[in-house]
Amino acid sequence: MFKVIVLCFFLIIGCGQQKENVTDDSKKAPAEEKSQVTQKKQPVLKINNNAYYVEDIINYAYYTLSEMNEENKNNPEVKKEIIENFIDHKLLLKKAENSGITVDDTKVKRVLDNFKSAFGKENLSTYTNKPVLDIRRLSNVIKEQLIIQKFLAEKLKNIKLEEKDLKNYYDEFVKRYKGVTLYHIYHLVADNAESAGKARQLMRQRHAFSDVAKKFSVGPLKEEGGDMGYVDISNYPAPFQQVKEMRIGSVSSVIKSDYGYHIFKLVDIKRNIRPDFKEIKSKLYSELFIKRQDELLDNLTKELRSNAKITISDNVSFVLSPKPPERSDN
Repeated sequence: MFKVIVLCFFLIIGCGQQKENVTDDSKKAPAEEKSQVTQKKQPVLKINNNAYYVEDIINYAYYTLSEMNEENKNNPEVKKEIIENFIDHKLLLKKAENSGITVDDTKVKRVLDNFKSAFGKENLSTYTNKPVLDIRRLSNVIKEQLIIQKFLAEKLKNIKLEEKDLKNYYDEFVKRYKGVTLYHIYHLVADNAESAGKARQLMRQRHAFSDVAKKFSVGPLKEEGGDMGYVDISNYPAPFQQVKEMRIGSVSSVIKSDYGYHIFKLVDIKRNIRPDFKEIKSKLYSELFIKRQDELLDNLTKELRSNAKITISDNVSFVLSPKPPERSDN
């Protein structure tokens, strides 16, 4: 629902066709200046009996969005996403206020002080892309967000996850999870060809791999006889990939690499291994809770929208510009 659209350029919302290159304000033709003023005075969105203007959406965008990839700055979906998020924001705010949700101004001030502390007074205007004098507008949006957060927090308390819910979700997880293959291998790595050759010769003479590894290996598992246990070698260096071609019980020839001289023994293979329920229970809980949370919020906004009269101007368009829109005194 609240898909984040992030902007690093200033937004200019206008009606009618917009040029890709934004001209300097001082060079605008009188007719264009008149059109710009008209756009600011005409509502671009109505929700029930409330009219919203260009600056309402711009201010919402400034203080709730932070940055966007430059390649997306002219993406037409940006306009739709901002307006849809703005509508959800206003509907949820109204619902929260009607439910009696309030936020103390001291909490708003505390959040605002955190902004000042994090960015510094001179950097705060850079963060918001607006003068510090507009701090009042930032306070208003922060207060609205806190009211909505408090309202939604109460709603989310209704989400209860039972053990059976987690096990059912685990069953779904197992069905879509691509199992891994684990190889139980022994690994000897020598730092020169002569040592590796001697080690391989002893193995041909039926000496135990682990005994030979303890004598010739320079790897971290030397004292364990090179026993790596069951491992997923898919992300291991190239020499390990040759284990996939080996038969169980076989020993490889000496394999040279940038890391040294390797000898492998394949002991066993476990295919299509999936994690145990207890092993990933906390992960499943987090995923399922987020899923239920999204469902609850989606259903809530759908219900609010179905009971609201929403009118969006057909010719509202977004233009991204490195310059901020002029502030209207109206």
